[in-house]
Amino acid sequence: MAKISNNSMAMVATVSLVGVFASAIGFFSPDTCTVDQLEGWTSCAAIHEQRILGSWGFLLLSIIGFTVSIVRMKKSK
Repeated sequence: MAKISNNSMAMVATVSLVGVFASAIGFFSPDTCTVDQLEGWTSCAAIHEQRILGSWGFLLLSIIGFTVSIVRMKKSK
């Protein structure tokens, strides 16, 4: 019977990859923003920049997570 182990980094990487996928589905373009910008509210351009940074962060986290997971798996063999 196969041994079941908890691979936390692979789980974190998978969730991060889902975040990248969700960000791609919910594409946000500041050019299509029709709401007038009110003072004190976040602008459409700022939202767009934050989403791009978040997507890159999720992608980086998933790459690191899968890399750590694969390295640990190869070390244990």
